[in-house]
Amino acid sequence: MYRTTRLMCVLALGALSLAAQTFPVDTVQTTPIVGIAFGQTARLNLLNPGPVSTAIGVVCTAAVTYFDGAGTSLKTATVSVAPGTSMGVDLHSDTDLSLAANARREIRATIAIPLVPPPTATSTPPSCKLIPTLEIFDSITGRTQAIVGKVVTVVP
Repeated sequence: MYRTTRLMCVLALGALSLAAQTFPVDTVQTTPIVGIAFGQTARLNLLNPGPVSTAIGVVCTAAVTYFDGAGTSLKTATVSVAPGTSMGVDLHSDTDLSLAANARREIRATIAIPLVPPPTATSTPPSCKLIPTLEIFDSITGRTQAIVGKVVTVVP
């Protein structure tokens, strides 16, 4: 129990420090470009399909960044996703992008998963796998208008 609690504290502190640091990544994935218009929200959902058991499940940490079609960074967030759960990172057309009523913007999202160092030199690092989906939904009704499940790995 103590070892699990200590590990959770270390992971939580590590996640907090990731937002301000550059870290070596194991994987970087990108979604295709999609359009977002006034009144819509983009949500990148990350599912950690790992086993719920804390003895073998791994909390996955990732840096999520939204970019526009010109490659400009729009929003960045660091998330930690517990095994068997999901977490979303929203990009709002009004507050984050300040889109006008008749405006539209092309966006994509990237997911950078840091290297997880092995607990000992002789063991293998735990596997961190996140399954992303990018969803565009109406901000008022909450109805999904588009969903993209395909991502491309750009850094293996």
